[in-house]
Amino acid sequence: MMVKKQMNLQGEDSVRIGKISLLLCALILVMTACAPKLRGIDLGKDRSPDFRLNDARGESVALSDYRGKVVVLSFLYTNCLDECPLIASKLRSVANQLGDSMKQVAYVAVSVDPEYDTPAAVQEFLQVHNLDGKMRYLIGTKEQLEPIWKAYYVGTLSNASSVNPVAHTTRTLIIDKQGNQRIELGTIFDPADAVYNVRALLAE
Repeated sequence: MMVKKQMNLQGEDSVRIGKISLLLCALILVMTACAPKLRGIDLGKDRSPDFRLNDARGESVALSDYRGKVVVLSFLYTNCLDECPLIASKLRSVANQLGDSMKQVAYVAVSVDPEYDTPAAVQEFLQVHNLDGKMRYLIGTKEQLEPIWKAYYVGTLSNASSVNPVAHTTRTLIIDKQGNQRIELGTIFDPADAVYNVRALLAE
């Protein structure tokens, strides 16, 4: 009689565990389905390689300083006549649309032109594009910058043409609050998509 009772109890425990497992699976499926789909090239959740450089004011900045914020990381140079000014213009639009939410967002740009991206040139670029105080534009020597370009798959070619002296891979990435690369925006991205992505990641 005692053995039969124990078997019944074991059977009830198995049923209970089975129901809990089903509920957990259903909850995970619901959460996955409800998660907003980001707009752009999905980068999964690859960890962002950390780096440290100086900005135009000589202040030391590390990417990891911005854990807890959503980071928009771009690769620019001040003498660029086409893509870089376009990206800067779009990022300014994104910042304007985000308003007070920009307090939880960090704009970080890494130079791809160590020769001509001087502190003065960077300061002028930021002022012209109304990004002064919004973007940390980081500069350094070729030896300092090359490992970062390599880590983020950014190719560069100096003296590319008389119009644009530097040819480079155009990448604008959005990194979540935990430091994971989440989405890549194309060069001709819609600022509304960037705003949507940033807000979605801020809500996580």
